[in-house]
Amino acid sequence: MADEKPSRIPKKYRSLVLFLRDAGIALLLVLCVLGAMYAYTGLWPPLVVVESDSMMQNDENMSEIGAIDTGDLVLVKDVDDASDVETYMEGYLSGFKTYGDFGDVVVYKKGGSDAYTPVIHRAMLYLEANPDGTSYRSEALRDAPEKWQASPSTDTWDHLTGMITILDVGYRELNVPIDIGSIIQTFTRQGQAVHSGFITKGDHNSQIDQIGGIGFRPVEIGWIVGKARGEIPWFGLLKLWFTDSLGSPAPENSVRNLWIALALIVISPVLVDIALTYREKRGIAKKREQPAGLMEEGKSSATNEKKAEAEDPGPKAEEPPGGH
Repeated sequence: MADEKPSRIPKKYRSLVLFLRDAGIALLLVLCVLGAMYAYTGLWPPLVVVESDSMMQNDENMSEIGAIDTGDLVLVKDVDDASDVETYMEGYLSGFKTYGDFGDVVVYKKGGSDAYTPVIHRAMLYLEANPDGTSYRSEALRDAPEKWQASPSTDTWDHLTGMITILDVGYRELNVPIDIGSIIQTFTRQGQAVHSGFITKGDHNSQIDQIGGIGFRPVEIGWIVGKARGEIPWFGLLKLWFTDSLGSPAPENSVRNLWIALALIVISPVLVDIALTYREKRGIAKKREQPAGLMEEGKSSATNEKKAEAEDPGPKAEEPPGGH
């Protein structure tokens, strides 16, 4: 058996080299994951941290897998056009749901400004400005007359100027008013024609976002960072704690699940290392036992062969025939 080549790494540096190797592999895996996320979303960074409870699906401040809760990391996919976003009303008609309710959840900048923390809320309705510059239309309302009411009653889906109410929304089954008249007045005071855009709302909130201040105008497509796709629960709490940016109390079960997950992440490599070490030691022990066994077997085989030769010396050579 050939002798193994001695390691070129001095013994005192081997642990450091192994650590650097493992750290490099881990870093490479992280970079691969982030690269895949970027390729899918078209955005950098591809993840946002949810700072408040405005999208939670219950009143007990308990997080749920499949909903957007305080401390979740959410993957955000790039959008290029208003048609890339399916609203609550459109989802109601098609059956399309994300995060526990109809339609897409979007991440947008208030007023399109970087001065404000982006908002992650559900797109409820798309209001398209009419050519007259003083009213809106929304085709999603046309095919779901049972889902909304208008005031004045003379308003129709293609000529909206007053108040509309979307009925039975969300886990609370709320009636959600949208004051289109006030939105139009905002543009009028600014000397502008109405602009198309999305009406948005947090699932945990009772009112839409467009009720005053800079957020009163509908969300224009240029304000939207992207739409939410997928989540990594709990782990965003680490950033919120370190940056002191927690907007609402962290759900107790999220905190508990985060610590359990971190413990498993730390313990799992140790358990794997123990298992591999045990397996390696068993393999070494078997190899050490194997040569002795083979030697005994070889000796026994040789002894049996000698006995067989002694008992049966083999056929005798025949004498040549006599005479000439």
